[in-house]
Amino acid sequence: MARRIDAKLLFHRAASQRAEDARYLFSGGRTTAAVYLAGYGVECLLKALILSQVGKQKQEGILKQFRTIKAHDFEWLRQMYYKQGGAGFPRDVVEAFSIVSGWSTDMRYQPGTVPDDDAEAFLEAADVISKWSNRRL
Repeated sequence: MARRIDAKLLFHRAASQRAEDARYLFSGGRTTAAVYLAGYGVECLLKALILSQVGKQKQEGILKQFRTIKAHDFEWLRQMYYKQGGAGFPRDVVEAFSIVSGWSTDMRYQPGTVPDDDAEAFLEAADVISKWSNRRL
């Protein structure tokens, strides 16, 4: 019988890989792609945090909700995390979320380049969120 891998762990691993990919792209001047992937990393972290708050029996229902259009919305995910009993975010994480809050999957359709300073700020904010969530997971 195949062993089922914990969904929380998969989202956490994906978040880590997206962060690495984002840093690599940023170092090559691909700022829009870097921000896009870093945003997916934040999304994956939020999903891992949500799953960490529920038992195995509730995870399937939560995973189904992750397949909706709202599942890319950081504010919706944050509220879902709180609804599942998640701890409040410290001030630095709240500030980091204010920086990344404009992220959207629609970035994939936007030509052009995110200014270096904006991309760097976004990646730094994503790192703050990642460090905090890693301690929670």
